[in-house]
Amino acid sequence: MAGSQVRLQAALGDERPLDGAHEEGGAWADGFGIVAPDVARYVDVLRRTPDAVVLAMRNVAASEGIEILDPDGISLLSLLARSHRPQHVLEVGTGIGYVTLHLARSVPDDCTITSIEANPTRQEQAHAFLEHDEFPCATELRLGDPLRVLREHVVNTRWDMVVLPDPQLARLDVIDQVAPQMEHDALLVVPWALRGGRVADSEAAWNGDRVIEQQRLLNRCIATDPRFDDVVLLPVGDGMLLARRV
Repeated sequence: MAGSQVRLQAALGDERPLDGAHEEGGAWADGFGIVAPDVARYVDVLRRTPDAVVLAMRNVAASEGIEILDPDGISLLSLLARSHRPQHVLEVGTGIGYVTLHLARSVPDDCTITSIEANPTRQEQAHAFLEHDEFPCATELRLGDPLRVLREHVVNTRWDMVVLPDPQLARLDVIDQVAPQMEHDALLVVPWALRGGRVADSEAAWNGDRVIEQQRLLNRCIATDPRFDDVVLLPVGDGMLLARRV
């Protein structure tokens, strides 16, 4: 039985502005609930206009209902990648390649990013977007069940940074799989850790909201896991949980 189950039982060329980013159903709708609306609007004014590739990805995410990191979350992730300077990055949940793109633009030139995606349509979209950008690091997009790919194809890599941007994945199982391959002081990054603030809402948890229950479990397990230290949950975007591998 998987470790997490045991714990559970205990569009390029479209340069139109992104519509509905802070409305219900927008690409990062949940994150808007973390920060007061007037503060969010003020911060929006300070942001730079994204380039054509990023804008196209945001528009595709909004039109297809794909969850992507909000601008603050993706900026924080980029800053972490630049400051941590990893040599081997693992991303589980490529999606359309939004996080992959920003990681590739931020890591050192000699870094290798391995990104795993189970959905062939999403991986095809990611390939198309990444081909329209230039970055010196190596990127490896792998298709298949993440646990199987990790178990059978990337067993010898030592990871300096692990990013889990897909909230639909069994992320506790992934952490159990990759933790033994994480270097000392490797960085674990888990976005979507607050789920619009609902993880702090006891009523949402006790009313049987499985998404909230699983996220609360994930946060608690990482916070108490002896394999990790310096755990911090930042109210950036829709919550960013960071931890250091001991």
